[in-house]
Amino acid sequence: MDFEALDAWLERLKPAPKVDGMSMLDGYLAAIVAGPCSIPPHEWFFDLLGEKGNIATAHGKQLNAIMAIAARFNGIGETLSTAPSKYAPIFQRTDAGMVFAGPWCMGFVAAMKLRWKAWAPLLNAKNIQYGLLLPILLYCADELAIPAGPPPKGIDIKSYLKTAYHDIPIVVPAIRDFWMPQRVAETSR
Repeated sequence: MDFEALDAWLERLKPAPKVDGMSMLDGYLAAIVAGPCSIPPHEWFFDLLGEKGNIATAHGKQLNAIMAIAARFNGIGETLSTAPSKYAPIFQRTDAGMVFAGPWCMGFVAAMKLRWKAWAPLLNAKNIQYGLLLPILLYCADELAIPAGPPPKGIDIKSYLKTAYHDIPIVVPAIRDFWMPQRVAETSR
């Protein structure tokens, strides 16, 4: 199933999934891959798709969709592991090419909520590493009522958000790198 077909499948799903389209799904998957700890696929698939995320009973289009989601998840992981500079989020775009990063960012934050407390070191605006999440949080702070903390001095948020999506392909690999020692320690337990 290609991304266009997956996007259409997500739109038709009843009840509606946690994500609204391919861009939001991509952000969700990026957070699972780059986050502070492993989350079992059955847990995040169920969080993402509800009963339609039950891998054990999937068949037909549902199975094809789950396989497409797993392929994108694996693709993100592979890229971040072997060629992080080539990581490219799937942002929503207008026909004219204008980027809307908000849906991707909202998907990322939706996945963060699965282990919100584990993300705490990056959510503290007093830590320098908070800057890694800043481009993501600023795009969705209003919609999700997430305090994004004060913007850096001298930054006009409206102007910054016009181009901040350019920072996201840079910060996602850095977020993964930040959490990697913790993830490695998790696997050796």
